[in-house]
Amino acid sequence: MAELAGIIRFRKWQLDEKRRELAMLQGERTEIVASIEALNAEMQAQQAIRDSDISSMTLGAYIEGSRKKKAWLNEDLRKKDEEITDKQDVVSEAFRELKTLEIAEKRQLERKRKEIQRQEQNELDELGLQAFEKNAAP
Repeated sequence: MAELAGIIRFRKWQLDEKRRELAMLQGERTEIVASIEALNAEMQAQQAIRDSDISSMTLGAYIEGSRKKKAWLNEDLRKKDEEITDKQDVVSEAFRELKTLEIAEKRQLERKRKEIQRQEQNELDELGLQAFEKNAAP
């Protein structure tokens, strides 16, 4: 029984670590999405001021560079989504393993409780038999 409790504690710790890693990945994903949104807003702002002489010469290069950067960010987002999906699978598996161990521990405790009850009942039966024999003896 002590073995299962130690294993369960260790598995809970592992699960917590995996959940922290998942949260970190989700935070990174949020940062990528924010970068994409900021880039889109910046591109719209640049296109809004395209009427000036200086911006008309540099706008094309800026837009091209921004599109490349957006493509890189979208690729990073796709990769991060894959990492998150993989980590979610790992967390789910760790959770299932933990629950299996907790159920096994619960069953083990129940068996132990029933064994103690059975032993106590046997002792009470023995005491009852002894009392009956003592009273029945002439």
